[in-house]
Amino acid sequence: MSVLGVAGVRAAVVAPASEAKSSASGSAVFAELLRDVLSREGAASQQATQAIQTLASGQTDNLHAVTLAVAQADLHFRLILELRNRFTEAYQEIMRMQI
Repeated sequence: MSVLGVAGVRAAVVAPASEAKSSASGSAVFAELLRDVLSREGAASQQATQAIQTLASGQTDNLHAVTLAVAQADLHFRLILELRNRFTEAYQEIMRMQI
């Protein structure tokens, strides 16, 4: 299970100047970053659900692994929630601008 850390986000968002010049726009990089975050959240959620089910069925007694999987899924969810909040705030700020 890998966690998208601050360094990973920073490396994906802050692209080298040569890469930024070669692409038509930064929207493709941003879209790929969002797809990656969403897919990781889905995978983390599935792993947490599976870990809970194996604990509940008695197939494992490793509570630490289950707790870790649930915490990672929670972290991914909170990241997506914070992204949504920031996007909403940015959209509202743009809508308040007078032309």
